[in-house]
Amino acid sequence: MKEQLFKEERLMRIMDKIHADGKVVVTDLADEFALSKPSIRLDLAELESRGLIERTHGGAIFKDVINNRYIAVKNDLELRKKIYKEEKQRIGQAVTNLIHDGDSIMIDGGSSTYYVVKNIGVRRGLTIITSTLSLLPLMLEIPDAKVYLTGGLLHKEFEDLIGEISVSTLRRFKPNYAIFGIDAISMEDGLFSTESSTAEIKKQMIVSGAKSIVVADSSKFGNVSLCHVANIEDVDYMVTDNNIPPEYINHMKDTHVKLITV
Repeated sequence: MKEQLFKEERLMRIMDKIHADGKVVVTDLADEFALSKPSIRLDLAELESRGLIERTHGGAIFKDVINNRYIAVKNDLELRKKIYKEEKQRIGQAVTNLIHDGDSIMIDGGSSTYYVVKNIGVRRGLTIITSTLSLLPLMLEIPDAKVYLTGGLLHKEFEDLIGEISVSTLRRFKPNYAIFGIDAISMEDGLFSTESSTAEIKKQMIVSGAKSIVVADSSKFGNVSLCHVANIEDVDYMVTDNNIPPEYINHMKDTHVKLITV
């Protein structure tokens, strides 16, 4: 009996195969997933609509401009905290400068948000709403912070709380700031996550926060991934390091997005 997958899981598997082999064939995918060829073609049409692939006769390949820019997976959190560490520390301090005593913030898990939480302990009377367990020990070190956990399904690999319970809890709050990391940023296509479950969390955070802050080191720029989160213009602040490609600086000058480089 074939393994039953949710649609986004299947799309991820298809993208993984294109990433590894350079192409996929409809008949092979139909056999692998025990689906009809029309169903597989619908999956490929969905990936094409996201700007990731180009359909061919009988299959699909990467869209020319995507091949070397596609982020399939991310490393575990402990490793990511060590990569671009100095840049992320400066990003965390820059975000702290935006936050005032008594503010409410919503924040998700990640290596850049880790350094935000390490810094914000200097602020008093914070209210923190979070969908992650990985940063909870740091939050508990802030003596007067009030911390709300969303609940939800535990994503064990990243220690994130995901799913409808987590999303619906986020809907209950209207914090001053929603602060989140991102896996890939494309000037043309916007912000991406490697996982559909975390993409849904980030989408809700943008809606919930009075202001939204993206924290991302410059290596995330110029890339795409499977799950679209938002357009660049949908957020209020972009905090990154000063190695950001210059075309992104020019692009954000034409939008309302406040770019902060450190």
